[in-house]
Amino acid sequence: MKKRILLLIAAAAIIAVVLIARTMINQHSENLDYGFHTTVPDAEAAARTKLVQTAEQWLGCKESNGSHKEIIDLYNSHTPLAKDYTVKYEDEWCATFVSAAAIQCGFTDIIPTECGCQRQIELFKELDSWEEADDYNPLPGDVIYYCWTDTAKSGDCTGWSDHVGIVVGTSGNLIKVIEGNYNEQVAYRYISIDAAGIRGYAVPDYSQLTDE
Repeated sequence: MKKRILLLIAAAAIIAVVLIARTMINQHSENLDYGFHTTVPDAEAAARTKLVQTAEQWLGCKESNGSHKEIIDLYNSHTPLAKDYTVKYEDEWCATFVSAAAIQCGFTDIIPTECGCQRQIELFKELDSWEEADDYNPLPGDVIYYCWTDTAKSGDCTGWSDHVGIVVGTSGNLIKVIEGNYNEQVAYRYISIDAAGIRGYAVPDYSQLTDE
């Protein structure tokens, strides 16, 4: 019994250390400056920033108090609905969040609306707006897709995408992302550029907007 208690105490101590370390890393990540790692035309930068700021207006919306319904309602108000499917409040809504931001901005010509991650990837491929090289360094307004089942340390992840968010900016090798349905709310994620779970990026052609 004594040995078991000691093992439980040791396990609890390890968990505490991990949680403290994770908190310190998150705090450090949050304090960095995120933005454009390279210069883009002013009009394009403005369009990219508009998408990010629109998404950030919903920061903190969550399922627990029903505030996420505003996002889903906006998505469902846009026609035609992808696959003629009306998103339900209890559905997964990460891709719905990205689509809603595009709808709010009037960017649906370059960011196809979808409520499913993998289907949205296929639509971006049709627009020739897909990038999955592991060394791609994203810009604000790019759309990042994940495959959390991918454990490869190198080589392109080709698995089925199960989550998505909007790139807020980069700082060194870190990416700041805003995501819907991140722990059932809209929140920021901080992730390394070379993280194994990154499936790829949609790179909307913002020049189409600035050329009009």
